[in-house]
Amino acid sequence: MIVHRFRQENFRNLVSLELLLPGGPLALVGPNASGKTNLLEALFLSLGGEVRGALAERVRFGEAQARVYVEAETQLGEVRFEQSFGRGGREIRLNEAPASLRELSEYAGAVWIRPEDIALVRGAPEERRRWLDAALARFSPRYRALLSAYEKTLRQRNAALKTSPRGIGVWSERLASYGVRVLNWRRRILERLAPLAQAAYRELDSAPLRLLLRESAGPEELAAALQDNLQEELERGVTLAGPHRDDVRIFLDELDAVKFASRGEARSIALAMRLAEHRLLAEHHGEPPLLLVDDFSAELDSRRQAALLHYASGLPQAVLSGTHAPEGWTRLLRIEAGVWKVV
Repeated sequence: MIVHRFRQENFRNLVSLELLLPGGPLALVGPNASGKTNLLEALFLSLGGEVRGALAERVRFGEAQARVYVEAETQLGEVRFEQSFGRGGREIRLNEAPASLRELSEYAGAVWIRPEDIALVRGAPEERRRWLDAALARFSPRYRALLSAYEKTLRQRNAALKTSPRGIGVWSERLASYGVRVLNWRRRILERLAPLAQAAYRELDSAPLRLLLRESAGPEELAAALQDNLQEELERGVTLAGPHRDDVRIFLDELDAVKFASRGEARSIALAMRLAEHRLLAEHHGEPPLLLVDDFSAELDSRRQAALLHYASGLPQAVLSGTHAPEGWTRLLRIEAGVWKVV
């Protein structure tokens, strides 16, 4: 995917702007707190990306609504993506017709790499589950619906544990049915992502990287685990087994990276996980997603920076932000106080 034209109105602290983006590697250069991250986030959202927090929080102060717009060249032809969001909700249009996130998932979209991704290693299991589930949702809209059904049933079962234990069997059966399917999907996607992450990490460092699922109960065991745990669950009022309790274990040179990786290693592992996502999406769609990298030099030594820049330079289009441009990069956008200038 190559983005040719980008326009935004009222997105956070950016002034309204329209940009013509060249192909190949592009550097977004400017001082800290000048709007680089906001522009990358706007690009990510415009191509169907999902972010934490309410979209209304992305609207510029004093405005009721923000709008992002992209014209891109894809394997499926020229496509126009447009989104508006604010307190009234989110409206998506594809080639000027109303659309959904499910329809946007038919396109390669974008992968956004940020310093905050270190939470994939340093954070709680929820961070790694969210990464896996978000990747799955991009490959299968059905998985998005399945996970939503599982989470809704989980809330209902937890409520029953506290208030209506006589009917718990029905919720247990339904939760096990959804949970088994979620677990099988996660196993399949990690089987594909893990070797790609391992290969990406080898480009950054020589230590072997392994990603493994830690399941509170496997697909064959989930129904029995819900029954076996029932007495404790009634006492605590929460469901103790299922995909919502699982984790992605990360091992670096046979050590648990969540516990023992240095900060630099954790940043590199998170980068490898995002690059694995990018490569799998490229394989799936037959073209690479737009690569967005926020603060390309953050906590990466010269070797790791060089590996990242080498990968980005070989893509049809990549946009990397920083206070300075990568050495040898000649396509630049400079920013100051939210105002951009193509150099």
